[in-house]
Amino acid sequence: MYHATQNEKAMQTVSKSKRIRSSTRQAARSAGSTKEQGKERTVGFAADGFLNHCFLPLYREATHPPEKTKVEKGFFKSLSTLSALCGCELMDTQDKPYPYNILLAHWDAARQLNRQPQEISLHIVQDENGRVTLATRQVYETGNTLYFIPVIPLYRLLQDKIQKQAGELLLSVCAYLYHIAGIPYYRDCYSAMEYYYDMMKDWLLDDAGSYEAEDLNRNFSELYAAEYYGDIIHRKIFNRYHLAQFQSRLQGFKVTDGLGRACYQAAAAAYDLYRQYPERTVFDNITRNEDNDEETIRAEQYISFIADSRGWLYENIEQMLNAEFNECSRMEEPTVVQVFDRNATMKKDLSFEHLLFEMIKDLCGILNDLP
Repeated sequence: MYHATQNEKAMQTVSKSKRIRSSTRQAARSAGSTKEQGKERTVGFAADGFLNHCFLPLYREATHPPEKTKVEKGFFKSLSTLSALCGCELMDTQDKPYPYNILLAHWDAARQLNRQPQEISLHIVQDENGRVTLATRQVYETGNTLYFIPVIPLYRLLQDKIQKQAGELLLSVCAYLYHIAGIPYYRDCYSAMEYYYDMMKDWLLDDAGSYEAEDLNRNFSELYAAEYYGDIIHRKIFNRYHLAQFQSRLQGFKVTDGLGRACYQAAAAAYDLYRQYPERTVFDNITRNEDNDEETIRAEQYISFIADSRGWLYENIEQMLNAEFNECSRMEEPTVVQVFDRNATMKKDLSFEHLLFEMIKDLCGILNDLP
């Protein structure tokens, strides 16, 4: 359903794929062709602001630089569009020779873009018709975090008469994450996490003879709890009533303790996202690999509702995921590529993803800390 746009495919030739190194991933507890111009001319970029001086970038003349008129026309027209959309101030480079004027203007624009909260890389690209433009690329690096939202702790919270109001508030948060943000649920058919839970059940059945009776009973008990309580919470958040009650629950909530305060803050952040981005999902900016690539970590493998983040069942699923991830060389992460041509009418960024993942970390921190 989600495919790389033409601009995204073009940018794939600009930056190399990042190899995912072997590392332990922990659950969030606190939780067209394109050519780059001027590449052989660049020697390096000096840091600005050092001892109150601004050191301009150095360059050496290329043997065969691109044709001046065409490059300058496309570049500065694109730079003007970028300036209007991103609020960058244009540096006056009219007194600089070509191609140094291009290099200097690019360096200054990139420097301004990276004063913003989100890291942005700026590239000079050329389309199949030879038009030169600027393009930005942003990636939300999920790092070594598993964005797994446990639902069994939520079930326990809902059974607590004193904290039931807090539990219902988090139920509305989960309804938003499921229906609007599109977070997969591990009891949904064909979801990535359903596969891992089913695999653990099959392995336990096939290998039952190798366990002591007490351990076998405990492991089967965890599997049963994951299915039974997972289905109860699934039915609840599947009912859009809890999403419809989100605002009224938030307005009527009274903070009486630390847990209530944490739940209210997480819910308020989730509701703000719901209002600002009523149709955005966590997968909107995930660039899908059209091939069934076994060397790619899929977003659904590290973003999902799960049963619990403790115990034998989760530990074995986490080990299974780590083993798979260590064999992968690519990872699906939220990525935005924007080409500043005549079609660029509004700025694209990853503001939604930054807010969403931080909120999920906070939610997971609350649920994982529950007794």
